[in-house]
Amino acid sequence: MQVYGKFIVSFFYAVAVVAVPLFSGDKHIDPSEGVAIGIAVCTAALTYLVPLAPSAPWTKTAIGAVLAGLQVATTVIVGGVDSNDVLLIAFAILSALGITLAPALSPRTAVAVGWGADTSTRV
Repeated sequence: MQVYGKFIVSFFYAVAVVAVPLFSGDKHIDPSEGVAIGIAVCTAALTYLVPLAPSAPWTKTAIGAVLAGLQVATTVIVGGVDSNDVLLIAFAILSALGITLAPALSPRTAVAVGWGADTSTRV
C-alpha cells in the first residue's frame, strides 16, 4: 500500500464505476455509463503510469482530480442525473480525495508521497 496506494484507490474506483450500473437500476451498461467506465479505467491507468516527479509530486492527484471532474461532467451532460449517477458522482469525488490522501512511491524518480497531502519525501 505504501508504494501503490494512489493506484489502488483509483483501481477500486474503476471497479465501483463498473459495479454500480450492473448491480443497480436496469442492470445493463448504457452509453453514458460506458463513457464513465472508460474515464474510470483511464484514471486507474494514468495514476499507475505517471511517475511522481521530484518537482511536482502532486501530478497523480491532479490527473485523478481532472478525470473525476470529467466523470461528473459526462454524467450530467450525456446521461442526466438519476440515482445511479449520484452514486457515480460520489465515487468520483471520493476517488479524487482518496488519490490525494493515499501514499505512493515512484522507483524511477526516487520520489515518495506519504499519507496525507502530496508533499515530496526523498527516499
